[in-house]
Amino acid sequence: MTKMRKAATAVIAIVTIAATTPVLAHEMFLKAAESVVAPNSDTVVRLINGTFVQSENSISRDRMKNVSIMANGIVTNPPDADWYDDENSSYLKYRTGEAGTYVIGVSTRPNMITMTPEDFIAYLKHDGILDLLETFEQENELTEVRERYSKHVRTIVQIGDKKTADYANPLNYPVEILLDQNPYELKFGDNLSFRVLVNGKSAANQLVRASYEGFHGHDASGGHFNSYNLRTDKDGRASFLLNNKALWYISLINMQKIDDPAADYESNWATITFQVQ
Repeated sequence: MTKMRKAATAVIAIVTIAATTPVLAHEMFLKAAESVVAPNSDTVVRLINGTFVQSENSISRDRMKNVSIMANGIVTNPPDADWYDDENSSYLKYRTGEAGTYVIGVSTRPNMITMTPEDFIAYLKHDGILDLLETFEQENELTEVRERYSKHVRTIVQIGDKKTADYANPLNYPVEILLDQNPYELKFGDNLSFRVLVNGKSAANQLVRASYEGFHGHDASGGHFNSYNLRTDKDGRASFLLNNKALWYISLINMQKIDDPAADYESNWATITFQVQ
């Protein structure tokens, strides 16, 4: 086989792989370098875009619609200059103030992705968006699927010894996961409950995953498995047992079919991370 024919064969193989591999969005998480930090000290949080254990790329500042640090009831918005990147992650430097339970949050601007119906089905299966999957498979008449998505993430960090109620306060993101208890007042073996808000209202029957560092993985079909797969009740609440001393996360994808000339579906992804002692 000539070099030219070999090159053409390689190109065909690449195109075939690209055509048969579903287009999958990444989850986003904030991870604190230290979950318990001294007052009036410098620290950093890492923004991960990929899985809980591996980031695929950094996030440009123009994608960040809101960055907030909530402490003792006061919200501040750090400047772009407080961020820096490496080849696959973004990092926020900040200086702590007085003691309290801090919340750091990032909300991204909407972005668009277009895919075939087959890839959309594979994506829904992979990320466990099961309610929409069933409806889409029964009713779909689209030849391509346009999804508008954005991500809204937070982490909770304890500064000094004083515990404050900031962990329970919203940042007015489109989708939020709000804890009912301060995680730094809980420990291994306790129950943690939380509430999901979509546009400020309780989200009933929302699928939610909860797990911890070292547990997350994929099954043989490529779908997620986690420590807990939950549904919220009529008030948007769910709970689970903190069965390991680790860095925990709660995550969800709220996806809705929309009537919009620019998109067929809209998804809002949310995560929260916190340490359990």
